[in-house]
Amino acid sequence: MRFLSISLLLSFLLVGSAAADGWPQQRGHGYYKIGYRFVQATEFYDFGGTLMNIPTLGDHTISFYGEYGVTNRITVVAYVPFLERITLNKQVGETTGFVFFEGDEVTGIADPEVGFRVGLLNLGSAVVSGSVIFGVPIGNDTQPNGLLTGDGEFNQRVKLEAGYSFWPIPAYALATVGFNNRTQGFSDEAVYSAEAGYTIKNRVTLIARMRGLESLENGADDVTGGMGGLYANNQRYLSYGAEVIVGVAGPLGVSFGVDGGTRLRNSLSAPAFSFGIFAAL
Repeated sequence: MRFLSISLLLSFLLVGSAAADGWPQQRGHGYYKIGYRFVQATEFYDFGGTLMNIPTLGDHTISFYGEYGVTNRITVVAYVPFLERITLNKQVGETTGFVFFEGDEVTGIADPEVGFRVGLLNLGSAVVSGSVIFGVPIGNDTQPNGLLTGDGEFNQRVKLEAGYSFWPIPAYALATVGFNNRTQGFSDEAVYSAEAGYTIKNRVTLIARMRGLESLENGADDVTGGMGGLYANNQRYLSYGAEVIVGVAGPLGVSFGVDGGTRLRNSLSAPAFSFGIFAAL
């Protein structure tokens, strides 16, 4: 009963996260979210970490994220960015009016991710699990101006995840470490994250988080991954952000988030804003 009460608490605490790392869903239960993410940048950090100006690039993504408990230990996970629109602004000389670049845009489905999470240990208020996620290359990886919605490679990401509930204090903490094996000349990556959340009056949850990615720098020199680092090779970043989750009615709620970054390489220099509508059933 104690484990069940903790799981029910965390099902509310975690509903706004991009992924509820650590805690598998209970059998027959799930979490489903329609999300919108937007970033617009005029600057880009290149491979050497030098900040450079670029034509204004906008990336709008509408996605579905879902988790479903097949058993109390095994959860199926899916992330489907079913509509991504990337724009690159027209470039015109201020004094001459000369058109240096006509601008471009692309709209389509981006690479989805599917996989599963397995509960490994339940140590009172602490849970340890592992996950395997597969990136499916169905997005566009050949757009002439590098406005890619996919990278054309089948990657596999393995993570070890740990979560802790501070119940009866309505708070939790998460930490993950993992490895992303990329193919087709892309560099392999080490990934890690940490997150903490606190719920106010059983309705509003405040989340602070950080996520990091470190390239193993074993990618091919002639593989870039597109304009603006959206699917970049040999990328590096440490992102940090905050999210607010508000329960609306029963299992329904909304989330609002913003993320920034540091230690950027082959990455856009701009904050990312997100909004989501979810159901925990």
